[in-house]
Amino acid sequence: MKNKIFLLVIILIGLSSTILSQTSFRSAIFLHRSVGGNIYGPNGSNTSVPEECELYNIAHNYSGNDTVYIYDEVFPPISTDNEWYRWHHIFDNDLGYQSYSTTFYSYINDPNYDIIIIKTCYPAANIFYVGVPSDTLTEYEERNLEVYKWHIRSFLDIMKQYPDKFFVIWTLAPYTESMTEPLFASYADWFSTWMKDTLATGLDATYGAFPPNVYVFDYFNKIADENGYMPLQYAIASNDPHPNAAATELIAPQFVHEIFDAAIYYESTIPVELLSFSASIIPIGVELYWSTATELNNDGFEIQRITDSGDFIPIGFVKGQGTSTQKKDYNFIDKNTTSGRYIYRLKQIDFNGNYKYSNQLEVDFSAITTYSLEQNYPNPFNPSTEINFTLANSGNITLKVYDSLGLEVAILVDGYLKAGKHSVMFNAKNFTSGVYYYRIKSDNFTSTRKMIVIK
Repeated sequence: MKNKIFLLVIILIGLSSTILSQTSFRSAIFLHRSVGGNIYGPNGSNTSVPEECELYNIAHNYSGNDTVYIYDEVFPPISTDNEWYRWHHIFDNDLGYQSYSTTFYSYINDPNYDIIIIKTCYPAANIFYVGVPSDTLTEYEERNLEVYKWHIRSFLDIMKQYPDKFFVIWTLAPYTESMTEPLFASYADWFSTWMKDTLATGLDATYGAFPPNVYVFDYFNKIADENGYMPLQYAIASNDPHPNAAATELIAPQFVHEIFDAAIYYESTIPVELLSFSASIIPIGVELYWSTATELNNDGFEIQRITDSGDFIPIGFVKGQGTSTQKKDYNFIDKNTTSGRYIYRLKQIDFNGNYKYSNQLEVDFSAITTYSLEQNYPNPFNPSTEINFTLANSGNITLKVYDSLGLEVAILVDGYLKAGKHSVMFNAKNFTSGVYYYRIKSDNFTSTRKMIVIK
């Protein structure tokens, strides 16, 4: 009968997936000024964004935490319009915009808002000239196509640092024909089309792959006519291009459906999906196992264990796969254990420093009551291997290595050891290839195992 014992207490956290990052994207905040407020409605129309959210929930049979909703917020609260360059300042927390940046990042960090929607107002449609890329170095607030593209790319670089949030960017707002020139209308049309058909599809040669947690809502091309003007049927007046009730009825349903269709799809692709998290008690300690279905920008997992004071402390780190769509398996052995109750969790850390915690895992580690000598690992080996053994009682023991002829070639342990789990490294760099044996002896226990040196 073998002396080895495996208590193997397997503890699984649920039968379904555990998501380490944001688990749902159902609650949005819409940051806008006047145009967005008109579309939010009801604006004298027969519908509004909240009403469309209710219809969306009914159509998808969503209830409780699964229901969708968009909150309405006038932002930034300044007298002039929220142009792209202002959003650039806010994202970058530039001088003069810190108070707006503080408010904006409070929305991003608010767990009540899974989706952040930003848009600009009318001056964004009045692009004065095409410009050249070098203009972005000096004309930070200039209205030209190259500067506008620079602003948008800057947003994306920051948005993709928050994979547990979903962002939406509106394209430009059109003017009526009497309020803008044909060239400017065509520029606005071109830029909005570039945002949706080139940038958002990953075809922009300058930016490249589009962040999966960002969506472009093409308001301009949904409402502008073929010449890039705001049609009078959707404008309050020829000299007032704010959207009227008819525009609300046209845009609000599309807005709600597109936003949540895209955000909920992102739920299935969020950064790290934890399939399982389990533990077993082995002779040398507690072994943790976990598996991921997908990973995005995953630097790795910090393994944490709770202390007597109730605080979690790190006890190890396992490198992640970065980005992967394949199932990955991980394990970690906590050797610093004695009899007692242990609680573990994983801290999944992204490359940018963002992190999320797994559910907690509880293990009851029973006292060792029998002796065991484990098979060395690795085996075969070159040049070193690890030998683990457990002692039911404290006492004098020897652990020696013998060659194939039975001659003693190394003494690894010779002395008094306390009861518990022990580990010894054996370095065979001065030994020839072949079969060797290691034997443990104590007052009450003797065991021998074979190992192989390969060089």
